[in-house]
Amino acid sequence: MLQSFLIVRASPAPKSPPSIGLGRFPFGPDDEEPDYAEGARFETPNALLDAAGLRAQEAVIAEPAADLNVNNVDAVIFCVPYNGLLKWTKALDARPTPPLLWWCDNEPVVHNCVLADTVDGILYPGMTTAELHWSLLLSSKHYLSRTQWKQEREQLMAKLEDRKWIDRAKSILSEVKSISEAEAYEFLRKQAMNERRRIVDVAVNIVKVYSLLREQNPRGRTR
Repeated sequence: MLQSFLIVRASPAPKSPPSIGLGRFPFGPDDEEPDYAEGARFETPNALLDAAGLRAQEAVIAEPAADLNVNNVDAVIFCVPYNGLLKWTKALDARPTPPLLWWCDNEPVVHNCVLADTVDGILYPGMTTAELHWSLLLSSKHYLSRTQWKQEREQLMAKLEDRKWIDRAKSILSEVKSISEAEAYEFLRKQAMNERRRIVDVAVNIVKVYSLLREQNPRGRTR
């Protein structure tokens, strides 16, 4: 279950009643925090998270930043307009991130709108704590599915890249040694075993050396 949040605002937050703090109410140690009525609805993410017993901190940043510190939180909530949401999520594309949520504050409905692929859930003013917990549960499941799909895609792309190097090396060996591609692959396999390396590493070396020799002797035949 998500417990701690970073609330990211694109501009300074408007002044709010003193009861809204960084996920908790700024009372002294001897003051009592107010009780929330069951089923109460909340208009700010701070108050909503606090009522649900969750922790939050805020970051007010003028422009999207790739170095935003998200390492110590379970999720990030972007309090930004819809037309700027994509820029904020893209700023974090190059690094692992926790679930990313969007606080949809009185945004007009845009037909055929496209949310950023990395947005895992939506929160909105007027939510109850029960609705929040359901939304966070669905967001967590979406995040797990999204990250698993991303890992599988990266693994598949890496395998395809390896196959390109191996196929290129087989073609070179077939041309230089006048052998079939099956024999060329067997050559790569034995060479990798002898050198205790991956087949793709041997293939990469062959392709690079062949390309270098061709550059030095473009008209001659490489043997």
